[in-house]
Amino acid sequence: MGAPLRVIFFDAGNTLVYPRVEELAADLTQQGYPATPEDFFAAERAGKRKLDEWLWPQIRQGEVPRTIDTYYWAEYLKALVERLGVPVAARLGVMQRVGTGFGEITLWSRVLPETPPFLEKLRAQGYRLGVISNSIGTMEQQLERVGLARHFEIIIDSALVGFEKPHPEIFRKALDRAAVEPAEAAFVGDTNATDMGGAQLAGLRGILIDRVGAYPDIQTPRITLLPELEKYL
Repeated sequence: MGAPLRVIFFDAGNTLVYPRVEELAADLTQQGYPATPEDFFAAERAGKRKLDEWLWPQIRQGEVPRTIDTYYWAEYLKALVERLGVPVAARLGVMQRVGTGFGEITLWSRVLPETPPFLEKLRAQGYRLGVISNSIGTMEQQLERVGLARHFEIIIDSALVGFEKPHPEIFRKALDRAAVEPAEAAFVGDTNATDMGGAQLAGLRGILIDRVGAYPDIQTPRITLLPELEKYL
């Protein structure tokens, strides 16, 4: 048997907190580009596929870039404007407008109703909880703002530690802070290459949350709702 699981780390965006994409869709519609949340989910699926194609070969070679989020967002926004039929001459401006919207940390404030009670349940079962997020230096404050920070003993923000997932160093900092070995920790995140690849490199167990159906055929443990995590604990 492996080491008992002591700590569960979570990604933040699209795992614990979700963006209010309907607001971005409404803004695009007002700008003359009718959009719905499904357009954003489709762009997310496309961006994640492109990220896998680019990042997994590097992960397999053990040569991980220090930052990767700019690549994902460029592919996401490109897929979005193509899907919406934005004229080529206007695409850069629309991409910048949507990118600025996503860059507002307060947009990431939707907490699904099952999340707080499930986190409370995990803590009651004796698990220690943490967050490892590729963010802009304000993730702890945002988790406070939405009422989730109290559940977490450790919050690691990439902007504050100098490494983004999937670089193993950001996971090592979390493990050091928790004073546990990799085999005693699991990581739950929504991006295959970034989150599952990073967990693999650092020796943690990885569980993928895939609410938008980006990875229907993946072999990694996969859930669509956070409480489904229990079957892998």
